[in-house]
Amino acid sequence: MTAAITITEIPVDQLEANPWNPNKMSDETFAKLKAYVEREGLVEPLVVRAVKGRDKHQLLGGFHRWTIAKELGYDTVPCVVLRLSDRRAKILTINLNEMKGQAAPHLMADLVHDLSHDLSLDDLATQLPYDLADLRDLTDLLKIPDGLDLQLAEEASEAERDRMKVLSFPLSPDQMETVQGALDDAKEKIESPSRSAALTHVARTYRERGER
Repeated sequence: MTAAITITEIPVDQLEANPWNPNKMSDETFAKLKAYVEREGLVEPLVVRAVKGRDKHQLLGGFHRWTIAKELGYDTVPCVVLRLSDRRAKILTINLNEMKGQAAPHLMADLVHDLSHDLSLDDLATQLPYDLADLRDLTDLLKIPDGLDLQLAEEASEAERDRMKVLSFPLSPDQMETVQGALDDAKEKIESPSRSAALTHVARTYRERGER
């Protein structure tokens, strides 16, 4: 059984970034995160590890929140302290950054709709990791009947399968005469032919004429 996790307050000047952190954040998102921390505080602990022979703890998750905490004048920040090798620390860093999941559009649209009863989309754009255009797109999803998006995708797929294909290749005058004769013959012998039946007949007629 995994031991219970303990959250420890650690002075901000006793933490340091790790040298391999792949997570980058845009200035706009950083500003929104900073505004959020100013409003709500650090509601999620940082993940750090103790490094043998060093006085400071190394950050594995929460670099941007640590940076913001320093800018806002925090003395300490809540941390989960782990003891990991370099290999396990690097794997954890990737997992903390990547294993977040993705929001289902319709469920997110419902959440945004609920919030919009109390806040305008402009206000929400300052508090959520979406711009105004994204929020409008999400609210527009609620205007689409349930299942219509899947129906449209299926119809588009069927249309692509049924779409006429155009083949282009050079023909000599004699070959062109043979092909035209095959087309004329297909028109006479097949009433309302399917594409596959017409193509099969043209190919057969072309071969027969070519063998004469």
